[in-house]
Amino acid sequence: MELCDVVDQFGNRMGRIVTRGTELASGEFYLVVHVWIKDENNHYLIQQRALHLEAAPGLWTPTTGYVMAGEESMDGAIREVKEELGIQLLPGSLKRLARYMLENRVEDIWLADIPRDSMEVSIQNTEVVDHKWVSESELRQMADRGEFFRYSYFDNIFGAIRNL
Repeated sequence: MELCDVVDQFGNRMGRIVTRGTELASGEFYLVVHVWIKDENNHYLIQQRALHLEAAPGLWTPTTGYVMAGEESMDGAIREVKEELGIQLLPGSLKRLARYMLENRVEDIWLADIPRDSMEVSIQNTEVVDHKWVSESELRQMADRGEFFRYSYFDNIFGAIRNL
């Protein structure tokens, strides 16, 4: 059972903790993180979601997940990458690119820009079944074929990364 803080539209805790999946009232949100990992060659580490998952089974995505009760957004991003890919990110390697509101979620989009040889991927296979490094053009082709989850911000993400 995952417990999450209920947050407002700005990501501020509202003093209520709920079990993930609880229906929220209008003006209440879950905080979710998306972590894009980029190497020195401008390739992105993506992961394939397990087939048994309810949301986007089998699709390729960046690391994503809900921020747990008591965590800050960056802490949730670091935890999710460790849990799903076995990579220990340091806070200094993360930059928040954007924050979006979507349905009942406030989504923080993070970038970890780190050398590939400084990380060893060790996937946990309850949520993730595979990983690979891809270029921006490969990622766009995968999204066009429906293999990569096309997030609402997908068409803007690479420009945001280049503008850092």
